[in-house]
Amino acid sequence: MIRSLALPAAFTQRWQGLGQRDRRMLVGLGVFLLMVTLFSGLWQPAQQRLERGERLYQQRLLLAAEVQRAQPASHRPSPSRSLSTRLSETVAAAGLELQQLDQDGQSLRVTISGNAVALLQWLDQTEQSGAVLQSLSLEKRDLLLVAQVVWRAD
Repeated sequence: MIRSLALPAAFTQRWQGLGQRDRRMLVGLGVFLLMVTLFSGLWQPAQQRLERGERLYQQRLLLAAEVQRAQPASHRPSPSRSLSTRLSETVAAAGLELQQLDQDGQSLRVTISGNAVALLQWLDQTEQSGAVLQSLSLEKRDLLLVAQVVWRAD
């Protein structure tokens, strides 16, 4: 096996001059060093990257669960304020015009006009904040969208 490699003559003479036991020890040492080099150069860094990736995955999984559980404060219903108060405040904040607001027992009738995108976003946010939509009627007037909404006022 060693003779097939192109080695300098001095090395082959030195190798031939060693005893059988010394040759086996050197071959064993060479195999051991090769294994240590492969372990420390390839296997160990790969395992460290894998562990780092697993930790990062677990951290992001926990963060995603927290984000999913969390609900922004602006979307939480406030039991201390009535639905009509919350609606009027959020309509103004969304840049919409509140044209009519009437309360009928358990229903709250609202007529709102404004930009179509802003109005639809406001409807979505209001529903996500806990308000229950009973009926909705949309009408386009020039560049504005007019919505007649009936909310359940619990």
